Amino acid sequence: MQLEYFVSGTSKRETILFVHGAGANASQFEKQHEFFSERFKVVSLSLRGHGGSPLPSPNITQRYSLEVLASDIIELIEELDLKNIHFVGNSTGGVLGYILCPRLENRILSLTTFGTTGQMTLPKWSARMVSAYDAFMIKFFRKKYLSFTAGYAVKSKESKEKVFQMFLQAADAIPYLRAHLVNYNYLEEIEKLSIPYNLIQCEYDKDINNSLKTTLEAISKNKKAKVVQLKGAGHIANLDAPDEFNQILLNIRYF
Repeated sequence: MQLEYFVSGTSKRETILFVHGAGANASQFEKQHEFFSERFKVVSLSLRGHGGSPLPSPNITQRYSLEVLASDIIELIEELDLKNIHFVGNSTGGVLGYILCPRLENRILSLTTFGTTGQMTLPKWSARMVSAYDAFMIKFFRKKYLSFTAGYAVKSKESKEKVFQMFLQAADAIPYLRAHLVNYNYLEEIEKLSIPYNLIQCEYDKDINNSLKTTLEAISKNKKAKVVQLKGAGHIANLDAPDEFNQILLNIRYF
């Protein structure tokens, strides 16, 4: 799987790697490339079936498992020979960070997530229902459904249009990826992370905030983990409040 990716900056010391969530793509982090590229090498990628990354063949649920997506990212990290990585993941991207960080301890310096919870507890059988509902709505009400979903993910009109366009590009991948996000548990990984971990909690990301109880408990058990509050932003916070988001990343102790 040859993933689409963007690279800016020439720093050979540290890299910031941005990974998006279901439906988005590498272009979500354009303003982060602009802000951080003078100090860091900045890389953002598009998961399979998103942005300019191709759909898997066959395009089925099994080809979007979290393990498969993580393997794609590992291959890209090795291809680009990325080292001293600050991994920043939004939503699904953050969940992939939980998988990757323990496996790439020699390459990853820190983990930051936003719009991410370490555990989802919906019944496993509901995965087919979520996927089928998404597929039905996208097939028959594509623009209305994706526009509504985009409006739920961000607050500003400008951000909504960008998210909507990203969702349109990923429409054929969304149902299959979302099937893997209804039931998972990475609380133990959070408790045992040996690198600094920061969870950015966004004010208007209601669904995620309502699911954070066990994640916050796991963070409290790890001396290298903490929570940072971000006001005025929803699920895709770096689009809603890019300046505030950039400052949070810049001010985190390991930057």
